[in-house]
Amino acid sequence: MWPHERHSKILELLSEEKRVSTQRLAGVLDVSRETVRRDLAELEQEGVLRRVHGGAVAPERTVEPERVFAERLHAHAEEKRAIGEVACEIIPRGATLYVDAGTTTLAFATQIIRRGDVNIITNSLDIARLAERGPGCDILLLGGRPHIAVPATYGETTVLEIGRYLVDFAVISPVGLHSGRGVTYYEMHEADVARSMIRQARKVMLLCQSGKVGVESRVSVCRLEDIDHLVTDGGSELQIALANGRIHSSRR
Repeated sequence: MWPHERHSKILELLSEEKRVSTQRLAGVLDVSRETVRRDLAELEQEGVLRRVHGGAVAPERTVEPERVFAERLHAHAEEKRAIGEVACEIIPRGATLYVDAGTTTLAFATQIIRRGDVNIITNSLDIARLAERGPGCDILLLGGRPHIAVPATYGETTVLEIGRYLVDFAVISPVGLHSGRGVTYYEMHEADVARSMIRQARKVMLLCQSGKVGVESRVSVCRLEDIDHLVTDGGSELQIALANGRIHSSRR
C-alpha cells in the first residue's frame, strides 16, 4: 500500500471512530508500527490529526466538508469566469499547464482552450471533454481511477503519470487559502494530485474565489511562499500576502 493510500485509510478510520491506536492501524494497514508512527507524524504536520500516546485522535476544531461538485458548478459562476479571464492574461502563448479538477479551474480552462496556443495536462474529465478549442491547443487526460464525487481521475496511477512531465504552470483551485496553513484541500486524494502538479511545475498559479480566503480545510498542499500567482475576485480587503508571488484581482 502506497503512503497516500495509507493516509486516506487512517483519516477514514479517524472520521468514523475519532481515536485509533498505532497497533490497530499497523494491523489494518499491514505495516510495522514504526511505519504507522511516521504516517501519523506526517499527517499531524498537515494538521489533519493529533498524535497521542499509543495512537492518534481527530483534531478538535471542526472543518466543514466541501459541497458536492454539482452544487459548486453553479455557485459564484460570474466570479469564476472573471478569475479565469485574468488568469488567461498571465499565461503566455505556447505554455504547458497542469490543471487540476475543480469548478474554478474548469471556468479558466474553458476560456484558455478557446484562445488556443496552450497545452493542458489534466485529471479533469470535464476539461478533457471541452470541444471548442482554439488553434494550437492540445489536451492530455491523466490516467487513474475515476472518482464518483468529482468527474476526474485520482490515485497512484495519476500521481505517477504527473511525475513524467515538467510544465510551465500548475494551475490549481483549493478549498481554502489561509495565512497560517497555506493552501488546503478537503480530500486527501485531491491534495495528492495538486501537490504532485506543483512539484512538477516551474510556476504555481492559484485560482481562488474570495470566499475561500481565510478558510482552512483538512489537508495542506503548499505554503504561501510557494505561490507565484494568486488570481482572485477579491480586492485590497483580503487578509493575505504572498512572500514571493503576485496577487491579481479580477476587479477592474
